Amino acid sequence: MFEGGLDVDFAIIPAEWGQQVMSTGVPADLADIIRRGVRVIVDKDGLAAQLLQMPLDAPLSPPPTQAEFLEVVNNFWYHTVWTAKHLRRGELWWAKSCCDDHLKFRLRRMMEWHARATKGQSYDTWMRGRFLEEWADPRAVEELKGIFAHYDAEDVWRALLATMELFRWVAVEAAERLGYPYLKLGDEHATELVKALHSTRRMA
Repeated sequence: MFEGGLDVDFAIIPAEWGQQVMSTGVPADLADIIRRGVRVIVDKDGLAAQLLQMPLDAPLSPPPTQAEFLEVVNNFWYHTVWTAKHLRRGELWWAKSCCDDHLKFRLRRMMEWHARATKGQSYDTWMRGRFLEEWADPRAVEELKGIFAHYDAEDVWRALLATMELFRWVAVEAAERLGYPYLKLGDEHATELVKALHSTRRMA
């Protein structure tokens, strides 16, 4: 961190690794970084300059396999019930953490798959949600405003149900585009359990 708030990521690259890349090609993750812009600070042997002149393949993220896709769907719905159970027990921190971290991570992954399934696998979804507001489906971006919770039990319930609604249509559309099945039965069972736990909580 420098004066004025400027922060810089410095990458120290072993010469042996750079020489290997010269013969095997630039890895996709490194190519993505170079494509977005780098500045060489020290290059005593000129190796970095040579690396930056190497051709970079067009960004391409392979679609998820069916197993990978279904794992995210299963994981998401399991943890909706998990969140609801901890909310019902009064474990607010634990439940909110799952709602606004674990579930949102799966939602973001699904939004990436949805965007690329819709726009093409070379469509740039950046990394870990960066510039999500620019690349994600505008309908999903609009709904993001209502899916995060205050540190309040009823608001976590509200955010949980809203997150479920958003994940559902994004995942269903992504599944259709990818030609994969959507686990509708698991979705329905999880939703039924969450709503039952919510109803019991409100009556208590």
